Amino acid sequence: MSGTTTPELRMVHEIARQFADRPATESVETIAAHLRKFWAPAMITNLIEDADRGADLDPLVAGVVAELRPAG
Repeated sequence: MSGTTTPELRMVHEIARQFADRPATESVETIAAHLRKFWAPAMITNLIEDADRGADLDPLVAGVVAELRPAG
């Protein structure tokens, strides 16, 4: 990405930092559930699109994005 951090990327990385000391699998599932519950669908779509554009993702955030991707 061109050095631009979208609001969704900033927020999900802040959330991920809160879970850094927990097991990754548990953290990914918990964060994904949180985003599904509290984020608008468009925000999740924006996050996935950021990842698709090559945004620099923390490994935990990359796992969250994979969990949020629609099946298919």
